[in-house]
Amino acid sequence: MGARAYEEGYAELEERFGARFRRDASGVTVAPTDVEEVGVVAEIAHRHGLPLSPRGAGTIPGSARSAEGVVLGLDHMKSFSVTEGEEPVVELGPGLSWVELEDHLRGEGKSLRVYLTSAPRSSVGGWLARDGLGVGSYEYGWLSENVLSVEVVLPGGARHVAASEELDLIVGAEGTTGIIVGATLLLREASRDLPFAAALDTPSGLARAVKNLSGEQFPFWHLGLVRTNLALTAGPEEGYVLYGTHHGESEGELEAALARTISSCGGRMLGSAEAYRSWGARFFPVSPTGEFPTPATAVVPVPGLQEALTRLESEVAHLGVQGTVASGGSVMLMAFRIGEGGGLETPDEADREAMTRIARQAGGGEYLVGLRRYEGHPRREALLRFKEEIDPKDILGSARSDHEV
Repeated sequence: MGARAYEEGYAELEERFGARFRRDASGVTVAPTDVEEVGVVAEIAHRHGLPLSPRGAGTIPGSARSAEGVVLGLDHMKSFSVTEGEEPVVELGPGLSWVELEDHLRGEGKSLRVYLTSAPRSSVGGWLARDGLGVGSYEYGWLSENVLSVEVVLPGGARHVAASEELDLIVGAEGTTGIIVGATLLLREASRDLPFAAALDTPSGLARAVKNLSGEQFPFWHLGLVRTNLALTAGPEEGYVLYGTHHGESEGELEAALARTISSCGGRMLGSAEAYRSWGARFFPVSPTGEFPTPATAVVPVPGLQEALTRLESEVAHLGVQGTVASGGSVMLMAFRIGEGGGLETPDEADREAMTRIARQAGGGEYLVGLRRYEGHPRREALLRFKEEIDPKDILGSARSDHEV
């Protein structure tokens, strides 16, 4: 398609969407308000060969498309409804932020099973397009493990609901196989969540505590860690804080057993106020407004956690580290560069290379999400075949191995 076809497509979109069509130096943005309007945009884009890119909350670096084509702003699509049952579910649109949705659900005694640590800013559609680990992954694993169905709009405007094995072609495909316009997610009861926090002075003590707690199968929903140089809380000045939530059953017995395990690893339980402060800082440094740094990320197995943390302390001491313990025995680590004034900054390339190298030495590697997670995996071939079938003009972006994320 040439420039003339693009201009004809832009003119048609502007006529159809009026003030919700915007064109400036950064490109063209259209803001549909419902699934039907997304279908209209997809049909026009397909007919004129316009590249089409859904936009989430913009929290992923490098996710923006070039000025050529159309960006779909899905901010208006924020509907959701909860259905009770043996397993409660929520049906929702892509424009909600995860923390906004969680706040609504908490009012009904429900909670998302898992949400990401940038929940105050990240959108539902954006994380479904990427997949990943986050808050709640200790009990529930990856986001994709908690999705019942996803509705997408295909190039040309047709709607399609993916469920079961077909979800592998949508969740984590970064929007290359359909524009995510809705999803049904499994929920959990949330009324009994109780936070806790413990201080451990050394990487060996922290790693031993994580290993022992995981082995004893405590009923945690979330288990996280933070190196105290991030200054997330008013806790100890050095060492680490291990924090999370448990379900609250047999409250006294559970807390006593937790305290014994922490003490056996050379740590100490922190008080209730500190536990709530630690839990409240789980999103740090992301806030609903303003800029925030992008962390370097890696994943290590629980047995390699001590080595990874020890090397990070000695080789890149200027990095502050947070971690999320996930089901299956892995720990996702995020690191921020601590600036001269104590503020957090985005790590540079050398920091990221060190993070990846250290993770590999500890038996892990890069924390891969989106299309990069499936390099050399049979799932990629199935995804490519599906994309060629539904998007022969490749207007939704490339799923090839050279795709950058």
